[in-house]
Amino acid sequence: MSWRTRLGRGRILFSVFVGYLAVPVLNAVSPLLALPAITATHGSGAWTAVALGQSLGGTAGVVVELGWGLSGTQRVARMSERNRARVFATSLITKAAVAIPVLGIAIPVAALLAPESDGVAALIALATGLAVMGGGWIFIGMMRPRLFLFTEVLPRTLLIALSAWAIAAGLSLYAYPIALLLGALISPAAAALVLGVRGADFVALGPRRIARVISMQGHALSTNIFSSMYLSLGTTVATLGSVNATLLYASVDRIKRMVQQVISTQQYVLKGWVGREVDPAQRIARAVRATLISSGIGVLCGIAFAFGASTAAHMVFSGTVDIPPLAAALGGANVAIVCASMASGPVLLVALGRMSAISRSAAIGAVVGLPSIFVGAVFFHGTGALGGQLIAETAVLLVQLLAIRARFRDLRRHDRGGGGAVSTSAAE
Repeated sequence: MSWRTRLGRGRILFSVFVGYLAVPVLNAVSPLLALPAITATHGSGAWTAVALGQSLGGTAGVVVELGWGLSGTQRVARMSERNRARVFATSLITKAAVAIPVLGIAIPVAALLAPESDGVAALIALATGLAVMGGGWIFIGMMRPRLFLFTEVLPRTLLIALSAWAIAAGLSLYAYPIALLLGALISPAAAALVLGVRGADFVALGPRRIARVISMQGHALSTNIFSSMYLSLGTTVATLGSVNATLLYASVDRIKRMVQQVISTQQYVLKGWVGREVDPAQRIARAVRATLISSGIGVLCGIAFAFGASTAAHMVFSGTVDIPPLAAALGGANVAIVCASMASGPVLLVALGRMSAISRSAAIGAVVGLPSIFVGAVFFHGTGALGGQLIAETAVLLVQLLAIRARFRDLRRHDRGGGGAVSTSAAE
């Protein structure tokens, strides 16, 4: 490959990267528009109710999403426009079928755990659970960041900004969950319009076909379910361990997620870059490079988080939350490990055809994470709960690395036996 060709490809990737950068930056900045207004006008108690609603809604949303973003992003990268439209319609139908019972549980539980602001917590749980209906995962695979930006991220950011203005002006706290809900409904409608989804794409699926597609998402769905137990549900588990753990844990977790949203830019680009490669061997080679790049970025961002979390919390939460150095260090270590597992699982293991290993790592994370967060909260409150979360993420990464090593060992043994290229389909 000539240097001019390499330079041309590098420019294309850089252009896509810059386009994607607007997506996580706005995702990270949009809560900053509302949280200071919420804490300044309604106090830390309101933020606790918001955090609980987001925790339970996020847990429900992980289940509702059905793993389409994990299993489908690399596949749609090689699809025709018409097939992408059909796949998106299928994803909406299957997600809606799952959303009804799952959100039917999450909404009343959110209201129960936040009795002083039960309506707000319940509505936020509903909006957060429906936020996964957008088409961002398809636009990631298409390497079309601007479509992701204009159909999903920008409308939500504008609505949150309006709600922040309304709350700061003295209007009801309900302005925030209503803004989230409108954003969650606009996103899939805009994505369907852009992708050219037809009415026939929705009615083509009968109940049996819907059930079959849901079952086909088994590994990806189980991955999301197990992950939600120690990620989205973390605030709820910490609260059950100690009410005093909620504020610190939820605050560090919120800032950490903002940082992860920004650094997920490189994952968006790398997913599409890996998925577009037709040759399986070259796709794996790209995935390995993607994992190394993501891990290096994670270390740098983790160090920055450890030193900057306290200052960030003071700005985001209007001075109502103090983050001690140990909690900041735990959060920074978590950022570094999560950034590595963002690529080792959803990129490299998918390219290697080992979806079941991702599901297994998430299950280990849940088994380790739930009791670790709970026990940590009981004995050491918020800092202990953060330590439990770090233990869970470390276990997830270790399981994924062991699966990667085992898969490469199988590929080398197969090559020595003269088997030639090995299929690496994501379906096992």
